[in-house]
Amino acid sequence: MKKTLLALSISSLFYSSLSFAEKANAVMIDKAAKADETIVVTANRSIQDKFDTLAAVDVFTRESIEQIQPLSVSDLLGRVAGISITTQGTSAHKSSAFIRGTNSDHILVLVNGVRVGSATLGVKSIADIPVQLVERVEVIRGPRAALWGSDAVGGVIQIFTRDLNAGEGQAGIKVGSNSLYQGYGALGFGNEEHSYTLSATAEKSDGFDVIVPDGSNMFSVDQSDDDGYDRQSVGLSGTSQFTKQYALELNTQYDQGTTEIDANTMYSGDETSYENYHVLLRNHLQLEQLYLQLGLSTSQDSNEDNYSDYNDQNGFNNPNSLFTTTRDQVTALAQIPFADSSEVTAGFEWYSESIDSNNAYDKTKRDANALFVTGRHNIEQIKLEASVRYDKVGDINGETTYQLATGYQVSDQLLFSLSHGTAFKAPSFNDLYYPFSGNLDLISETADSSEFLTRYQNDIFSVEVSVYQTNIDNLIEWAPVDSSDPYSPWQPDNIAQAEILGAEATISADIADTSNRLTFSHVDAEDKTTGKQLARRPNFSANYNFIYNLEQLDFTFDVNYQGSSYDNAGAEEKTLKAYTLLDLGVNYRLNNRVSLFAKVTNVTDKGYQTASEYPGAERGYSLTLDYKF
Repeated sequence: MKKTLLALSISSLFYSSLSFAEKANAVMIDKAAKADETIVVTANRSIQDKFDTLAAVDVFTRESIEQIQPLSVSDLLGRVAGISITTQGTSAHKSSAFIRGTNSDHILVLVNGVRVGSATLGVKSIADIPVQLVERVEVIRGPRAALWGSDAVGGVIQIFTRDLNAGEGQAGIKVGSNSLYQGYGALGFGNEEHSYTLSATAEKSDGFDVIVPDGSNMFSVDQSDDDGYDRQSVGLSGTSQFTKQYALELNTQYDQGTTEIDANTMYSGDETSYENYHVLLRNHLQLEQLYLQLGLSTSQDSNEDNYSDYNDQNGFNNPNSLFTTTRDQVTALAQIPFADSSEVTAGFEWYSESIDSNNAYDKTKRDANALFVTGRHNIEQIKLEASVRYDKVGDINGETTYQLATGYQVSDQLLFSLSHGTAFKAPSFNDLYYPFSGNLDLISETADSSEFLTRYQNDIFSVEVSVYQTNIDNLIEWAPVDSSDPYSPWQPDNIAQAEILGAEATISADIADTSNRLTFSHVDAEDKTTGKQLARRPNFSANYNFIYNLEQLDFTFDVNYQGSSYDNAGAEEKTLKAYTLLDLGVNYRLNNRVSLFAKVTNVTDKGYQTASEYPGAERGYSLTLDYKF
């Protein structure tokens, strides 16, 4: 599996001479699959062997994605230790990821290194990211604000889009339950100096009824209808290697879709649409002992409902509810290796966020500036890492974050590490400036986290175990302006604290013709203000993935257990029961080019909820015909 573009993308944030001996231009033109499961780039903005990374990390390659056949990116992430997923409907409806018990907006989502998402909500909807356009996913658990800035409290998710050699291609058709239809394709074109990939996907489904009220929320609406969706995406990515020293990288993607929901149509529409895009140009220059990078990007995250469709029948004259974020970003960094054991990376980031809405926000634009430096040094078996970063986001007080880690590599098979880091989450536009409820006195949410990690691997077996503690201060929650006044208006305020204790393990083994992956997660996430567990975080979860490989057949078996949790979204607190889901799949290779994938999800038709009043999907099936050339 090649990876000219992916290896370059990987080198971009990214290039490191870790082995501290490779040259960036060699990485750029190397088609020998450096971008595989053994390489990680998100943890320290530079290339590292996964085993050497002093952070908890998971990597999904295109090969593993095709074996798993996930319904969505959130479905894929649910297999990671320490991550719990809340889905409010189908794979196209709202999905929230909680990493290590932190909030769903405590995750930084990057697409090819570009910060994406809504500045009004302060979060990226992972349901909008088409899994068929994904080449690779890296998940870093634990704080990474010292390298990436705001939002990277619980972790960082980096998504790389499709990357094929010139002349390679892939196309497929999927059908499934709830009248699911999907088509996808990717084509590589160009030559050794100019290599690009064009990819596209389109999907449609009738869905199912996403809300079944149980009386716990007085504002729930039961429309008793199926809530379907349609979505389309197209992407172009590639690299032009103009000289041995200089290369120019291009990444662009456009996504759009429409999703039906259950809603009170007197106050909102029952259908939402999104239109997102990003464009990135990144320059790479490798000098004798210095690597330079300059990235320029722009992105948009737009969401709108169909409220105006109901104006006439309800006597209102309000337009659709519209929220659009435009973000322009500049990133510059320099990386310098010292001898064969040290490396220093220094960089600057600037981005400008502006919003467009038919709500009269008090302020619609803010700039953010950041400076960071990170270094790694090896002393025989001891590994040292240190990072520090200063961020100034809009009118909020500046934040300085740091990351310290030390590791001891007992052998080529065993590593211990201890790390401590700080992080922050800047208030969103809604928190600060939403009409009649924004609070200009808000400060950033802050966190500090410590972790002990053990990693072991041999030719057939690997295990990673982490134990961590995270404390979060100044959490933003809604509260009355005057607590003594029962009629006081409410607004966001920095009133909450949380303490999170957790342990997680990932065990993988390739035995005979089988591949086995088992994860365990225990999270004690306590709201120190109330003494209760944070909502929608199961105390214990586990996942087992089994693949049996024959010459032409792969049998897959997935068991996912989620312990009980509680939800406070309605008027009454509600316990969400523990559940176990079973998925079965068969991958049949007709020949080297044509494959047939069949999958049954929720085989036992288990009833479950990850959010109050939102039932999980019933038993479903899909059949995919895939062709590669």
